[in-house]
Amino acid sequence: MAFAEQRSYGDGLVPWVLAALSAGSAVGGLLNGAVEWRRPAGERLVWLSAGLGAALVVAGLAPGMWTLAGAMAVAGVFVAPTLTTAYLLADETAAEGERTRAGAWVNAAVNAGSSGGSVAAGVVVGAVPLGVCFVLSGGVAVVSAVGVRVVSRLRAGGGLVAPTRR
Repeated sequence: MAFAEQRSYGDGLVPWVLAALSAGSAVGGLLNGAVEWRRPAGERLVWLSAGLGAALVVAGLAPGMWTLAGAMAVAGVFVAPTLTTAYLLADETAAEGERTRAGAWVNAAVNAGSSGGSVAAGVVVGAVPLGVCFVLSGGVAVVSAVGVRVVSRLRAGGGLVAPTRR
């Protein structure tokens, strides 16, 4: 809405941007399901989250509503695979009797993040330029990706820095 208002578009174009995000997510989900992944879920989650964040940051550069819709479709391609991979990772890492609980934690985290993000967006969107809002939202996804990577490395006993070759 803020994007449409700032550029004097009518509200009628806003649903198309949301539809592009949803359509991109559906395509991403279908592609994700069609691939026989060789990389572990933890690695995929890092790259998918980083891709989502980067796509959101780029969406902030969109000069017009249709460009924004295209950028959001690209961002959407990462949404379903990221969520699916988070659930798969929870299932893979949980003990046999704790898988349902692990999935519930993923669901709770998604809902908490969505709710908190909506509140933060409502506060921030009127206080800072819209492009900064996209950078902030994309930044959250990138920081999450880095966090997953750090935790994965620490759990694997690899430390934060990859060993150097001699």
